[in-house]
Amino acid sequence: MEKAKQFAIDNGYIDVSYIGKWKDFEVYEPIMNDESVSFTGLPLSIMDDGKTIRMSTPDETMEILDYFNTDY
Repeated sequence: MEKAKQFAIDNGYIDVSYIGKWKDFEVYEPIMNDESVSFTGLPLSIMDDGKTIRMSTPDETMEILDYFNTDY
């Protein structure tokens, strides 16, 4: 989780919340600062497979939302 949190901070977020395991990835929701401007768009996730950490693609985002049945 620390790797995901540092990735989030490096990309302008302040923290992460663990969502769960999807395929071979640990999936995290990036958390924005409540005091900053929040841009709208797909709720991308941070994905970590133990080798690479990255943001989800739009297609992966939709699959993750369906998989976890998550309402953002």
